[in-house]
Amino acid sequence: AKAYGLPPATVAALSKRAHAIPQPGDALPGESDMRLVRAGNSVIAAARSEVSRDDYARFAKATGRPASLCRERASLLRIVKPISWESPGFAQSAQQPVVCVSWSDADAYARWLGQRTGHHYRLPTGAEAAAMPGSGGARPVSQWSSECGKGCKQRLSQGHSWRGTGGARALDAARGYDDVGIRLVRDL
Repeated sequence: AKAYGLPPATVAALSKRAHAIPQPGDALPGESDMRLVRAGNSVIAAARSEVSRDDYARFAKATGRPASLCRERASLLRIVKPISWESPGFAQSAQQPVVCVSWSDADAYARWLGQRTGHHYRLPTGAEAAAMPGSGGARPVSQWSSECGKGCKQRLSQGHSWRGTGGARALDAARGYDDVGIRLVRDL
């Protein structure tokens, strides 16, 4: 602006506006729960933490979505002691990450949230999930990603979980896991 001979007041106003543009790591303006993250050559808004049990409960109640299977189909425990996102087999508070949700549950939650807010939420790609900072917590969970494994009957989860697993895992997309949750991103 100085090179074009603009008045000092205009240069100062433009400089102030430029410095107000959020950078990766900053909160998305108007949404303190979303942070800007650089993933490769693009910048996305990523949720600071996983979808909580409380948030998922609102979705399940509003849509009437039934709980997904959360054990191996052949497991005898599935019959004797069924588990679900409401009762995953260990104590959880309402603010802890929802687990025992399938990939389809996670995708449906993202679409439902988008309809409610007018924004496009989605599951992250593997590269986006790897670029997101950890959300912490005493019982970390990996998250469903948008990427497929084996003909899309399997979907990938990303991140480290309390079970000690990490990286990308190909999982049955039709069932939930007690160490996999939901973390959303939003395109800008």
